[in-house]
Amino acid sequence: MDKNSVVAIVLIMIIIVGWQLLFRNQTAPQIQTPASQEQIQDTLGVATPSQPVVPARDESKPSAIESQKPRKRVVIQKEEIVKVENDLFRGLLSSRDGGSVISWKLKNYLGKDGKWVEMVTDTVGGNLSLAAGLNLDQSAFQVVYDTLGEEKIYRFVSHLDNGVSVEKIFKIIPGTYDVRMGVRFTGLDYGQIRERYSVQWRSGLLPTEKRINDDERYYQAYALQGGELLKTKEKSTGLREGSTDWIAMRTKYFLMALIPETQGRAAFLEGREVQIHYEDEAATQKWRWLTTRIEMAYNRQEVEESWFTLYMGPMDYQELKSHGVQLEKMMNFGWAIIKPFSILFYHVLQFIRGVVGNFGWAIIIFAIMIKIVLYPLTRKSFQSMRKMQALQPKINALKEKYKNDQQKMTQATMALYKEEGVNPMSGCLPMLLQMPVLFALFNLFRTTIMLRQAPFGLIKDLSAPDGIIALGSTSIHVIPILMGATMIIQQKLSMQDPKQKAMAYMMPIFFTFMFYRFSSGLNLYYLIFNLVTIAQELIVKKGKAKEE
Repeated sequence: MDKNSVVAIVLIMIIIVGWQLLFRNQTAPQIQTPASQEQIQDTLGVATPSQPVVPARDESKPSAIESQKPRKRVVIQKEEIVKVENDLFRGLLSSRDGGSVISWKLKNYLGKDGKWVEMVTDTVGGNLSLAAGLNLDQSAFQVVYDTLGEEKIYRFVSHLDNGVSVEKIFKIIPGTYDVRMGVRFTGLDYGQIRERYSVQWRSGLLPTEKRINDDERYYQAYALQGGELLKTKEKSTGLREGSTDWIAMRTKYFLMALIPETQGRAAFLEGREVQIHYEDEAATQKWRWLTTRIEMAYNRQEVEESWFTLYMGPMDYQELKSHGVQLEKMMNFGWAIIKPFSILFYHVLQFIRGVVGNFGWAIIIFAIMIKIVLYPLTRKSFQSMRKMQALQPKINALKEKYKNDQQKMTQATMALYKEEGVNPMSGCLPMLLQMPVLFALFNLFRTTIMLRQAPFGLIKDLSAPDGIIALGSTSIHVIPILMGATMIIQQKLSMQDPKQKAMAYMMPIFFTFMFYRFSSGLNLYYLIFNLVTIAQELIVKKGKAKEE
């Protein structure tokens, strides 16, 4: 969880609990044609409209993962661009580096231009390139196509001197974001490969969201070693020896992960800051160039073969969990004590959405469910507050009687509470139990992809502020304003002391400003939560009136 999120949550908790203690008031908180040979240039200075332009790497300054000499790009005359595709993605592989990923689009997700999200646009090469003590940059890889049932198989083969060959195999399977990738060396001797070889990803990932700052906050490179995450945003981790389960890099909502079938020997992560710009925008924006590498052991076999799973897809908890290698560790579900609630609510919301078909309705039903679960405590809280209000004249009398002796006044007040069977803290209990829900949803709605571009009525994206009323280049977010209004109604329903009238508006106004730029899904939850709380309080008051 980032620093701003922690500060926001702590402030919310302090204000809510403090308000309860002070006033005893119940509140709630493209489809595009693949580029031709001529269109693919050996530079990152060319981008399609609405895609970011990233400055080309300065090849005169090699990173620590490269050789001591600057890497020289040799343009292969017979370079071939291969389109790989299934029902979920479309990618382009270059025969340079034996199947280097130069484009990757996801069909079920849209970017800010309304076209398929593009995770990678790279014409320099180096994504999934091999380093094995061999001069593979100057090797022409030939492409062999094959099919096996529903699988499409692409083999990139390079025949070197002395009977040595290097082969990279891609298996494209329908219905999954996974690509099976094999690496095969034939005829290498021990001296050539030096006990190990590596697979690296050099170009990083592209930002995909309208608010690039949100994407940048989550953009990191990772490796899992010995059950612990190695990660970096900027700078270099150096080559870290140790059993490596996978390497990866993620933006806010999307992920590239390379998972070997047998553990790697070491990992390397590196990041450096760059400035990018979109061709249709004037200003440049901060981004990072991330590089990652995994080193694999060489077993001195005549035919050395390793297999990997390449995952290029959404940061979806169920997708990551299904791989069984702890990819979900990269997801931000909050502190350890909050994480179980976040995961539970994730599954509940997914289930409800599967029934009703829309996340907006799922959030509404979820808010009502939470209020129903808390209703017995809420009712008790209302009753406790009424008793406290009825005791107010006696408490004021004690304050006057012991105004010069704070200790005796406190003792007398507590004795009065005991005599009348009133617990002064019971009014806070429902809100304290609501805290884990608040923390969990705060993380869940901001960082999981399930709400990304999920529409509900006039709301186009439940993961972002609603922007229902457009005003030129800006917009007015209506849901947090309605949420603040319902908080004012709550205050008025529970307020008995006219002296608190001005104070009754302060917290709703503060919350409206605090929540104004939060996700519309989170604001929708609290709007419904407040409406149900108002209804419950009216029911309790109606029941009290009948009793009288």
